[in-house]
Amino acid sequence: MTTAKNIFGLRFGSNEVISPSREDLNAFLGSLKKERGTERHEDDLAAYRELVNRVNSYEQGQLHSVGREDYREKLFFSALAHSCFFDQGLTLAMEQYKYYQHAFAQLDLRKPMSFVRSAEAEMSGLNPNRKEDAAKLARLQGMVDERKKSLETLKKNRVSLSAELAAIVRYIRENLAKIEKLSEAALGVLVDVQISSSEEKRLIEDVKQHFKEQLKDALRHGPLSKEHLEQVKKDVETLEKEITNLAHEDVSSLTRLYKAIHDHIAKYAAELGGLIAKLDPQKELSVDDEKQLFSQIEESLIALVRDHQFPVKTAALHTETPYEDILADKRKELLERLFDLLQKDRRIRHERRSGKERRTLDDPDYKDAERRSGRDRRADNRR
Repeated sequence: MTTAKNIFGLRFGSNEVISPSREDLNAFLGSLKKERGTERHEDDLAAYRELVNRVNSYEQGQLHSVGREDYREKLFFSALAHSCFFDQGLTLAMEQYKYYQHAFAQLDLRKPMSFVRSAEAEMSGLNPNRKEDAAKLARLQGMVDERKKSLETLKKNRVSLSAELAAIVRYIRENLAKIEKLSEAALGVLVDVQISSSEEKRLIEDVKQHFKEQLKDALRHGPLSKEHLEQVKKDVETLEKEITNLAHEDVSSLTRLYKAIHDHIAKYAAELGGLIAKLDPQKELSVDDEKQLFSQIEESLIALVRDHQFPVKTAALHTETPYEDILADKRKELLERLFDLLQKDRRIRHERRSGKERRTLDDPDYKDAERRSGRDRRADNRR
């Protein structure tokens, strides 16, 4: 199932000067989180990355169930692919955030600043007219100049790293808002399908038409017995009930899955939004405060990709008729139709608004009114 790449697409405006190469990123991810520990940086993303790979493999047709098609697998991976939560774009953003956050945590402005203060205090007590003091003054001044130069470099690195970390978390937060909207739209589609039962009715009509055609073909070869007609009628009625039950079960399973996705994304979108608000440049955070804040954001991001539970329960395929193949085909057709509807709804919602009309989707922190007030709208009775 192909998806429009408006979620976790390319992240523009990144700082190419400090951007790590793929080799540097891999080396960092493979390094130990603690000097004497065993856990590596990449371990935080291992389970998520595995699911991303499985979703990609499923989309490319590389995952195959043994024997009859696994409907649970089809429903699960199709929904995850459609949600865009398991995406290489988010994987890369997470890897880069961890890389930059680690670099930021290593910044140490305290030592050179402490040395400068201490050296300048000592220099103030020296007499430049004394030969011994003059030599010491020159030596200390050289060391102070070196530390001040180092401090300038550290301060520039702090600004660059802080800006990049803030940009990455905003990028993730904005895309989570899009996924939240997408899952809300999917739930709306599934509710409509459940209420109308239109897809279920269409499948039942297809089954009836199938047996009508079979009976017509059989009549060309001679009359049919009353027992045979009664049995066909009974089988059709049984298939109707089974299709109805399966349709209800599969739509309910999809609804629960999208609800779980929506609630998980909404939770961390809100959590990250609160942390991003603390990154206001006007607050002038200290280095230590920034380190703590970026560390909290990292913990939230790791929980986002680790602490999710998207269970799927589907009824086993079973029929009391000899026509399990028909039931299987109709169930597969239903699932494909459901995801066609979900994709269609996504395209419509994405295309029908553009420019400023999409501001709340593109900017989740937008505070003003999304729509015009009543007095600004046309309310002419001729409409």
